[in-house]
Amino acid sequence: MLNTIFSLGLILTAGLFGARIIRKLKLPSVTSYIIFGILLGPHLLNIISHEIIDSSTFVSNIALGLIAVSLGQNFTFQKLKRIGRVVFAISLGEVVGSFLLVFLSLCLIGRVPLPIAIILSAIAPATAPAAVVMVTREYRAKGPFTDTLLGVVAIDDAWGIILFAFSLALAKSFAGAHTGIFVNIFSDIVHGFWEVLGSLLLGFIFGFIYPLFLKYIRSASGLLIYTLGMILLNTGLSITLNVSLLLTNMMFGATITNRVRLSEEIFDTMKHFDPPIYLLFFVLAGANLKIVDIPTLGIIALIFVLTRLPGEMLGAFLGAYIANADEKIKKYLGLGLAPQAGVAIGLALVAKNYFPGYIGTTILSTIIITTVIYELIGPVFVRVALEKAGEIDASPEEY
Repeated sequence: MLNTIFSLGLILTAGLFGARIIRKLKLPSVTSYIIFGILLGPHLLNIISHEIIDSSTFVSNIALGLIAVSLGQNFTFQKLKRIGRVVFAISLGEVVGSFLLVFLSLCLIGRVPLPIAIILSAIAPATAPAAVVMVTREYRAKGPFTDTLLGVVAIDDAWGIILFAFSLALAKSFAGAHTGIFVNIFSDIVHGFWEVLGSLLLGFIFGFIYPLFLKYIRSASGLLIYTLGMILLNTGLSITLNVSLLLTNMMFGATITNRVRLSEEIFDTMKHFDPPIYLLFFVLAGANLKIVDIPTLGIIALIFVLTRLPGEMLGAFLGAYIANADEKIKKYLGLGLAPQAGVAIGLALVAKNYFPGYIGTTILSTIIITTVIYELIGPVFVRVALEKAGEIDASPEEY
């Protein structure tokens, strides 16, 4: 095992070049980062220092704040008007559909403990916007199906994060209550409302304050430092107030993109900083996977993989049917929601922080395993959905 600084350098360099090697096998970068984390972690090669692994929570909180801010960029008033009721209905339908099917299957077939079933079901709707966008760009997909798919991907993680906030409160009640369980459930659901509303309020306040000091920024480096500082302040205060750092930062990003005229320049500036944080985030997620637990997770992971996508497809179909969407959207849009990556792992890490024992470990390990699977097959399903919709270019773009 190497020292902390050497381990950090190894993670960044090996993760970068390893991702390029694995990309030649047509695998997503996120998958390669996770695989490298598993290889370098304490359960295989054991060459990452324990100090780095112990800092996973610190790194994940920063990475999740950045991810959530970038999600908030999608929620401009113009985009919300354009996506309309079809995207609203489909996104809500697929979130509810995947949650219910995964939950019922885990409880009735897998006999999984209730707290684990609740949290895994709440994580199920999360998709990987980056993977979907990359496939649509690669194949130059254009048309109403593509526009609707991108709209759903942009908004469904917001629904999922809200659902997760309430589910976490509910799971906490079932995990810790032996007497007076209904009183505990009620109080924790009230806390869930506070977590959602408090997060949105905090994010809005920081988003309102942010542009007030922009006039004092004179350079791109200053803009980067100021923006990162505000994100860290926002994230740290949300943790202190015990509200959702994901929702808080998503609202912060949404407020900026609607209030600041040069918001695109701000988000472009952040892209120069966040790649190494994301790499570190995914590698450490892989390093946290306990290889010895994989055999015991077989049935849980299998049920999750086999029910998540069908639940999304069923929910998306019902939502599209209610909104009277085009037939191709009804049939195939759910298939395009298969990829799952950063947000899902982030939610699992949050759950592990809430439940540091068996429950948290089981949730995180399951999501890491299933994320690798869905990152392998997800982009293929997106391409198939675009082909079925007739909006794919015959010659994919070369990178």
